[in-house]
Amino acid sequence: MKFFRSKATPQHDPHLPALTTDQADHLRDLVRRHHAGDPRVTVAGDTVHAPQGTRALHNLAELCRRADPREWHRLVEHHFRALDGAEAATPQGSEQILRSAYLRLLPEDAFPPEAAASFSYVRRVAPGLQEALALDLPEAVRLLDDRAVAEVGLEALRAAGRANLVREPVEYEVAQGRGGATLHIVSGESMFVASKALVLADLARAVTGRDLPEEGALFTVPSRHYLVFHPLAGRQVVEAVNDLAAFGLGAHQDNPGPLSPRLYWWRKGTVTSLTHIDEATRSFSVAPPEELMAILRRLHETGA
Repeated sequence: MKFFRSKATPQHDPHLPALTTDQADHLRDLVRRHHAGDPRVTVAGDTVHAPQGTRALHNLAELCRRADPREWHRLVEHHFRALDGAEAATPQGSEQILRSAYLRLLPEDAFPPEAAASFSYVRRVAPGLQEALALDLPEAVRLLDDRAVAEVGLEALRAAGRANLVREPVEYEVAQGRGGATLHIVSGESMFVASKALVLADLARAVTGRDLPEEGALFTVPSRHYLVFHPLAGRQVVEAVNDLAAFGLGAHQDNPGPLSPRLYWWRKGTVTSLTHIDEATRSFSVAPPEELMAILRRLHETGA
């Protein structure tokens, strides 16, 4: 079987790889100017440090990468106004918070080391992915830290977050990959489209009208606005591996809110990464475990 392999795009700034070093320094300077009225605020690497907490710059860097540099100062102002508004608009009372809570899928490096201790409840889903809790507010999405979670209760928030995520509307289409595999493409403006990988069985049933097969499904979540999957049924499985791997890597590089370029296998709620990343050579390769290889061979040969 032939599987996808590709060189990764070289990184630029070590902290904000969406930008070159000069661009990242310029963005950090704009962020410093925005907070110039408060000497307690510092900006370093990919993080803004302030008395009220830390804020990562990855999403802002992605927005700037796609914008005219002359517009960056406006993007910075809008970004931090939205964050400030989200904090001010946070609902009060457990019932209101539960109505706004969502499970959210995040990249594994979403939290800088100095902030990670405040999000100890966050759990790893698979290499490259972790699950957190967020509030969907009118102007922004706010991640909940340990203190906010403790005020309502972790299990209650996870249950409400799951139910709200299942109900979140998305766009759906079926397409063929370059290799001919059928790809189920879920997309939308919602910040929680890719997070539906956390409820993949419910999602597949809702959009296709069928349950996922016993063998599960392959999927990729390249950015927060895309989730693409292929149920493990029929003879197209090898093509699906290659098509999904290629889609995931390309969409991860080209879309805002990058999540993971990896290819994953979902089976009975367990997620396994199939992508091996060689940090020394900066190359990606797909290496299914032997259990999945046996399934792929059987389906490829017999279709059942």
